[in-house]
Amino acid sequence: MVAFALLSEGLVPKRFAGLFSAAPAVAIAGLTIVLLDKGAHDAHQNAVGMLAGSAGMIAYAAAVVPLLRRLRASRAALLALTAWTAMAAVVAVPVLAS
Repeated sequence: MVAFALLSEGLVPKRFAGLFSAAPAVAIAGLTIVLLDKGAHDAHQNAVGMLAGSAGMIAYAAAVVPLLRRLRASRAALLALTAWTAMAAVVAVPVLAS
């Protein structure tokens, strides 16, 4: 959570600060509720989903900028979404299949 707080301090405009500082707290709160309500197995699956989603978001961000320089926005977004899906699958499928 400290990394998110540092990231939010460096961003301009400050309206993004709330996004980055709230995300870890919401994730932890959500995992706590799932853990207490449904158990460790479901909490584990949710945590893997969060990790896969964050890896997918990094892949999307890395792919969309170069794509936007060469393609129209709709096409670049669609191709970057493919990168997101592929990365999320690479992270989540091996862990959830076991």
